[in-house]
Amino acid sequence: MTDFVVAECGIRQLHARYVDAVWRKDMDAFGDCFAEDAEWRVAGQIMRGRAQIVKAMGGAFQNYRRILMTFRTPILEVGDGVASGRTYVSENSQFADGRPFGPIGIYFERFVDEGDRWRFNWRLFQTNYAGPPDLSASFFDVPDYGPPPAMPPLDEMTIDRSGAGPVAD
Repeated sequence: MTDFVVAECGIRQLHARYVDAVWRKDMDAFGDCFAEDAEWRVAGQIMRGRAQIVKAMGGAFQNYRRILMTFRTPILEVGDGVASGRTYVSENSQFADGRPFGPIGIYFERFVDEGDRWRFNWRLFQTNYAGPPDLSASFFDVPDYGPPPAMPPLDEMTIDRSGAGPVAD
């Protein structure tokens, strides 16, 4: 149980650091959340490697005034320096033109303990809702992978429902 508690604490800290980096648009801190060889599948894009992830999101952040993400408690499976999990996420954001935006979804994630801290190794964001924060838009039909620890396949693709357009290359 001790390994699980240590991993869960480290992963919660990773999520907290990620939220802080996104809010502040701090690309160095943002990049430090990802393993060097990480893969991230979000908004219809596949980004491979920390450098590509940072470059793409640096461009995407320009579409927003602010992004505040709220991560729920991750549901984790932990063993031998790796973990997988799903985390329910909501976002309160404002586009650069002032429009409010409040997506809700699930991050399916694989984490790796790199010694100094846990980092994201593989992530897929499944958008369940994308629209006004008052939830007046429709929810999307999305695949149900079953109860944890079930995960989507590593080659699963997402659909761009961000409302901001494609992630910059």
